[in-house]
Amino acid sequence: MSYFTIRKIDAIDSTNEALKRQYQQGNSRHGSVLWALEQTQGKGQRNSKWVSQACKNLTFSIFITHEYHNFVSPFHLNCLIALSIKKVLIRLNIPEISIKWPNDILSGNKKIGGILIENSYRGAQLIGSIVGVGLNVNQETFPSFPKASSLYLQSNTNFSLEELLHQLLGTFEESFLLEKSYEEVNMEFNQALYGYQIFQHFRVDENIFKAKIEGVTKTGLLILEKERGERTTYALKEIELLY
Repeated sequence: MSYFTIRKIDAIDSTNEALKRQYQQGNSRHGSVLWALEQTQGKGQRNSKWVSQACKNLTFSIFITHEYHNFVSPFHLNCLIALSIKKVLIRLNIPEISIKWPNDILSGNKKIGGILIENSYRGAQLIGSIVGVGLNVNQETFPSFPKASSLYLQSNTNFSLEELLHQLLGTFEESFLLEKSYEEVNMEFNQALYGYQIFQHFRVDENIFKAKIEGVTKTGLLILEKERGERTTYALKEIELLY
C-alpha cells in the first residue's frame, strides 16, 4: 500500500506517544503507521488507560500531515476514521455497529474499540494529527470491564490482525481521497451515532436527565434536545451518556 508505511513492533508504552516523540524529533512522515502487538500504557479518552491483551488486539497509530488534506476541523478527521472502522466491521459481519460519541466503537451496547486523536498546531493552524486506534479483536474475556467485548465475542470468529489492519488502512485511504464535504460526512456520522434521536439518560455533574442526540457540531460538540424541546451543546468532559 503506497499511502501508508507500516512499522510493526512487539511492545511499546503507547503508539500515540511514540509517534509524538518522533514528531518532536522531526522524524515523522505523512502516512507513517506504528503497529504494536502490545501497549503497556495505552491511552483512551478522559485520560483513561486503554487496557489490551498482548497479541490479541489491534493497537496502532497514524501520523497525518494536514497540508495533504482539506479537513474542516480536527473532528472532521475523527468522523472519517470512525465511519471507516464502522464500514470495515459491517463488511466483516460484526453485528449492530454504531459510534458512541465522540469516538467509541460499539457492537450492540458493548465497546469493541476506540479512537484517540491528538493534534499539533502552528499558531491557530492545524498542521498534523496522530490518530490512535484500539480495536478488541480476538480477546475472549474482559473481567474488569463488563461493558467491553471483542470481534471474536460478537461474531464467534477469529481474525488475522494483519489482514484487519490492511483493511482498515485501505478504507481510511479511500475516505481521505474521496474528499466528501463535511456536511455529508457529518450527516453520515450523526446517523451512525449510538442512540441517535432516541431519548436516553445523560449525566452532567450530579444531574441526570433525559435527552435525545440531534447530532454534532463542526467542532465535535454534542447537540442534545431535552424533553421540553430545549437544545444544548456539550463538550466531551462536560457530559456522560449512561448506557
